[in-house]
Amino acid sequence: MAAKKRPTRRPLHKPSTASRVPQRLTADALVYTEYDITDEPLENRDIKKLPAQVQARIDELYALAQHDPTQAIPELERLIATYPHIPTFYNYLSIAYLQSGDPEKTEACVQEAYRRHPQYLFAKVNYANLCLQKGKIEKVPGIFDHACDLKQLYPHRTRFHVSEFTNFAWVMCRYCCAISERETAALYYQMLKQVAPPHPMTKHAKRTLSPPFWVRWLRTWAEKKADGASRHDTAERYHIGWSRRYGRTGQTQRPHRGAGIPD
Repeated sequence: MAAKKRPTRRPLHKPSTASRVPQRLTADALVYTEYDITDEPLENRDIKKLPAQVQARIDELYALAQHDPTQAIPELERLIATYPHIPTFYNYLSIAYLQSGDPEKTEACVQEAYRRHPQYLFAKVNYANLCLQKGKIEKVPGIFDHACDLKQLYPHRTRFHVSEFTNFAWVMCRYCCAISERETAALYYQMLKQVAPPHPMTKHAKRTLSPPFWVRWLRTWAEKKADGASRHDTAERYHIGWSRRYGRTGQTQRPHRGAGIPD
């Protein structure tokens, strides 16, 4: 079953790829693109070239990565060593590492997948989410070649799997919130609601746009605490510097002999 995608936003003029500043989207950048979004499996030429027994394991490995990662990890590592040109295995392995509670290996796998397969959508999405998590917001536009629509990113394609659309729309919603473009973030959320209402990425986008009260309170509290700590640190440094120069009496002190500073 396929669904038609409604109007999406993308820049009319592609900015320079050398830019390190996130490009903000505006209402003036509204254009119309259409492509099919389907929940049916899409043909993958590289996977079809794999041995039949490996192809038969792919769906099972995805389920194992999510629900029994310790069993999936050794097999996925062997498959990557044998078939390093198949990016799907990197994606599944990063899921397995994440589900096993190993953030260091997850991060390393995400980075390696993007390094080896920079044009693979899930490698882009995973690396963009990692950059957002680490506060490296300025890297996100370059990861997606300054595109904000799947058709713009892959102009030769006319059909995308629903998982591709939801993951892309979710990370773009998250990015737009990070650069305070909430109107555009809301547009991505509306598209997610239209295409895949019950999907986890749609729920993530909703929470990003409208976090619960306790989340907002914790953020405000953390910001105030960080601001207070910064002020205290500045005041402490000023006090120490003043004391060293003037001493407690407010008079400039002369260094003692033998202190390493010649008269």
